[in-house]
Amino acid sequence: MFDRSLKIIDCHCDTIALFGREDYDFSSRNSTGHLDLPRLREGGVGLQFFAVCTAPVAEHHPLHRALEMIGRYRRVIEGLPSVQRIEGPADLEIARKEGRLGALLALEGAEPLEGSVELLEIFALLGVRALSLTWNRRNHFADGVGESAAAAGLTRAGRKLVRELSRRGIVLDLAHLAPAPFDQALELSERPPLVSHANAGALCSHPRNLGDGQLKALAARDGVIGLSFYPYFITGRPEASLEQLLDHFVHVAGLVGVEHLACGSDFDGIEETVTGLDDATSYPVLLEGLRQRGFRPAEIELIAWGNVERLLQAHLGPAVPL
Repeated sequence: MFDRSLKIIDCHCDTIALFGREDYDFSSRNSTGHLDLPRLREGGVGLQFFAVCTAPVAEHHPLHRALEMIGRYRRVIEGLPSVQRIEGPADLEIARKEGRLGALLALEGAEPLEGSVELLEIFALLGVRALSLTWNRRNHFADGVGESAAAAGLTRAGRKLVRELSRRGIVLDLAHLAPAPFDQALELSERPPLVSHANAGALCSHPRNLGDGQLKALAARDGVIGLSFYPYFITGRPEASLEQLLDHFVHVAGLVGVEHLACGSDFDGIEETVTGLDDATSYPVLLEGLRQRGFRPAEIELIAWGNVERLLQAHLGPAVPL
C-alpha cells in the first residue's frame, strides 16, 4: 500500500463559491460540495489551492465579485487556527511543522484586474499567490480556449502582466489559455509555470486539455500540470473511471517524466466526478491506483506534493528557518 502519511497538494478547487452559503460550513463536514476541512484532513490533503473565479457569472463586475469572494475566504480561513495561509516561504514550513492545512489563494482568470496590471499589487496584498490570465474567453490580457479559431495571442497588457507575475513571485497558471498565448506566456515567464487543472489532449481532445507539444514545452520550463478529475477532460463524456484517469497520469509521465505531474481536482467546479473519486476523502484511492499502475513510492510522492512544492519554492523562495 502507499504511504498514508503523504500530504496531497491539490492545485485547484472552486470551493470559495460555497463560502457564506447557509447550507455550507467549511469547518464542518457537509453533504454539500466536494470538500471541507474535515474531508480534506481525511483525504490527506496538506495544501489546497482555492480559486477565485468571477467568469462568466460576473463578467461586467469582476473586480467587485472577486473582492467579495476574497473577503469571505479570509474571514473563514482566518477563523481556523488549523489552517495556514500560504503567502510566503515561512508559511510552507509552519504548515508542515504544525500540521496545519495550507491554503493558497488563486485568481482563476485575470478578469478582476479589469485591464490594469497595477491592480495586481492590491491582489498580492490580499494574499493572491497564483493567477491564470483568462477564463476561456477573451479579456484585456489574452484569449482563452473558448475563442477557438479566432483566438489571438497575448496583448501588450498580457505581456506586461506575465513579466510582473514573475517579478513578484506569483505563480503563472496557464490553464484556460488558447495555444498562441500559452506559448507566448511560457516563453516570457521567468519562473516555472503551472497548469492547475487540465489533462492530456492525446487521450481526450477537449479544448481545455494540452497537446503533447504543449506538455513538452511546459516540462522544458520545469512546469507542472495538475490533472483534473473532471470526466469531460478525461473521456469527453460525463462518465470516467479511475483507470481512465490513471491513463492520463501514465501518458504524461511517459511523455515528459513524473517530475511534471500533480493533482488539480477542480472539486466544487464540476458536477460529475470520476467513479470512486467522489470528494476530497478519495485521494487514498487515487494514490493506490498510481501504485498499482507501476508508479514507485518516490514517484507518487512527487505527484502528491513534491513537484508543486518545488514550484512554490521557486516563487515564494526558500523556507526561512524558524
